[in-house]
Order: sequence, then structure tokens, then C-alpha cells
Amino acid sequence: MMSIAWALRGSLGGGPLAAMIPGALWAMAVASARKWSAREASLFVGVAAIGIGLGGQETYSQTVGLLREPDTRLWGLFGLAIKGMVWGLLGGSIISLAWLTPKRPLTVSLVLLVATQFGWQFLNQPKLIYFSNRIIQPRQEIWAGLGFAALALLLLLRHPIANRLALFGAIGGAIGFSFGSLFTLVPVSAFPGLKLVELSFGLALGALLYLAIPSEPPSPAAPLKAWQHFSYPVLTAITLAINLYLPVRFSFTAAAAILLLILPRYPQLGWTVGFSVTLAAECFELHATHEFWAVALAVAPQALLAWWLASRETFNLQAMILLLGCCVWIWKLQSF
Repeated sequence: MMSIAWALRGSLGGGPLAAMIPGALWAMAVASARKWSAREASLFVGVAAIGIGLGGQETYSQTVGLLREPDTRLWGLFGLAIKGMVWGLLGGSIISLAWLTPKRPLTVSLVLLVATQFGWQFLNQPKLIYFSNRIIQPRQEIWAGLGFAALALLLLLRHPIANRLALFGAIGGAIGFSFGSLFTLVPVSAFPGLKLVELSFGLALGALLYLAIPSEPPSPAAPLKAWQHFSYPVLTAITLAINLYLPVRFSFTAAAAILLLILPRYPQLGWTVGFSVTLAAECFELHATHEFWAVALAVAPQALLAWWLASRETFNLQAMILLLGCCVWIWKLQSF
């Protein structure tokens, strides 16, 4: 599911908001495979969407370009391995919060923000180690900031579950991103190399993270209250506003920090983050060209999900299929 969702994300558009979709869909597939209840899966779905979405702030197209040039091939391959490793390292660290719900969420949020700022300002911004093109349209890389955030969070948590998920995520991300990028070197016209990169990255990252999932389910969230079924516009507005308008390089980290303040207090809102925020973000982009479908998809699926969560205690694949189907339909609409 992570593989399919990652290829779909590449078609829907880039950025961290779209990168939340593979995390959310993967988490739903895991919850179904482990036979968790909807309440047990709630926080897990939310933090998985946030954790995988954080890596979506990375820039890597020029790094793939370095890989395709013989003189810079090894440097490009090394850079993709580093960026994939950081993506999985931070993603796994955040996912562990489903089991290690912090008693002081403000500390977690501050650690993420301060560590990201430190790594970006002192390593990425001066381009001390740089995996993009220094001459032609140089990009602002963020991998060091995200890497420092992951390491700082692991030092704060100091728990085997966090260490295992971060380690397996780092291995899966490094393998999937670096070796998957070798598909771009295939000298065949119209060969879908970039799409195979996305499929490979999602496959390796999703598989390794799944192997690191603890045997016991996350702590169950409290039952959803009536007002929480309609909370998605608020969380969506917070996430979109911070990500789109905050003038910092790691604006999604700031949005994630706010969401990680809310989820420990209301873990049942993990469904809102994992399902509604991801879908609403895609509908926001769709609104410019398909106003009717953007509004319909932003409203109707959330109502169906609220009914589903209220009527069922045992988790099944209906929520995942609903989100996947909506994303596929948005992808099809974008081609018209």
C-alpha cells in the first residue's frame, strides 16, 4: 500500500501535504493486517500521516539529476541514500508516538522545531554538504534539519520502540530511494523510471517500517464525541494555513508541531488528521479547476467516515478504500 500510495502521490502533486497520503494509507493497511480496532488505530493513523509527510519537505529532483550524470553519479546516489534515510528515520520516530504518547507534548513540538532550525541553518542553508545543483537554480535543502529533528526526538524518547521504528525506517528509506533511483538510468525511451523510483521507495520504506511495528496495538483512544466528527475543517485550516503561508523553509514541521500538541490530548482525532486533512489538502489544489468535485470530495467522504467510525468498533478496510478511491478520482480529474 505504501508503494501504490507513493506512486499516486507523485501524480497528485508534490509537497508534504500530499506525502501524508502514503503514511495514512499504509497505517490503515497495517491496522487491518493486525486486526486493531478503530480506536486502537486512531492515533497511529494520524502520526503515520504526519511522520511520512514531514519528509515531503525534502527536495530531490536535482539530486536525481546528479545521479544521471557520469561525473556526479556516486555523489547523487549517496545524496539520495542520505535523503531517503532521513525520511524514514524521522517518519519512524514520529510513528512511535502512537505507543509512546508524550505526557509533555509541548516538549516534543519544541524539540522538533528547534532541531530542524539548527540543522537547516548551520548545515543546509550554507550548503556545507549539498546534493543539488549549486549553479543552476540551486535548491534549499532541508535533509539535515529533518535529520537533526529525528535524532533529537530519539534522545528525548529514549525507548526501544522509537529506536526500532527509526532504524528500520532509515534502512528502508535509504535502500528504496537510492537503489530505486537507478531505474532512471535505464536507456529506454519513455521508460517510467521516475514512477518506478516512487514505487520502489514506497515498497522498501513500507515493508521495513511494518517489520518494526510492535506486536501489541497502540493504546486505544477514547470514543469519538459528536463534535469530533466535524473537527476536520479546523485541523485542515490550521495545517493548510501554516504550511502555505508561514514564511519558513520547514513550514510543514511547524504545522506538524501544532498537530502533535493536539493529538496526545485528543488521540481520537488521529482519523481526522490521517483521513480528512490529507483529502482536504488535495481538494484545495483541485478547487481551481474542478470546483464542484473539490467541494463534494471535501465534504461527502468525511460524513461517510464519521458514520463508519460511529457504527463500527472493529477496523476494516472500508476507510482505506474510501481514501484511496477519492485520491484516484482526484488524479483522474486532474487529467481533464
